[in-house]
Amino acid sequence: MRLKLAIALSALALALPAAAQQVATLVAVPVPPGLPKAQLVQMFEGSTPQYRAIPGLIRKYYTIGADGKAGGIYLWKDKASAEAWYTDAWRADVQKRWGAPAELSWFEVPVLIDNSGGK
Repeated sequence: MRLKLAIALSALALALPAAAQQVATLVAVPVPPGLPKAQLVQMFEGSTPQYRAIPGLIRKYYTIGADGKAGGIYLWKDKASAEAWYTDAWRADVQKRWGAPAELSWFEVPVLIDNSGGK
């Protein structure tokens, strides 16, 4: 039974187009020394309009880590959408605004659970 289920799931995965694979990215940048958390949150809030208009971006979570880094977790409809956002110009802008380069990690999202909508 498990083997049949595994074969069926494998066939389903192969039938899905590669472009349909959602991806997530984690962006982290060192927070400038002495920047108060309240000001960091205000910066996040001020940047929200630009993220509402990005093609392919499903969701963004702004993050503040205990490691002194801030950034975001992004959920993209596909890798092409994410790659279109993370350009050399984007990297240069991050470097200019934060004084340090962004660390960017990529993740495939083969399964998504969304408890907010009952899915």
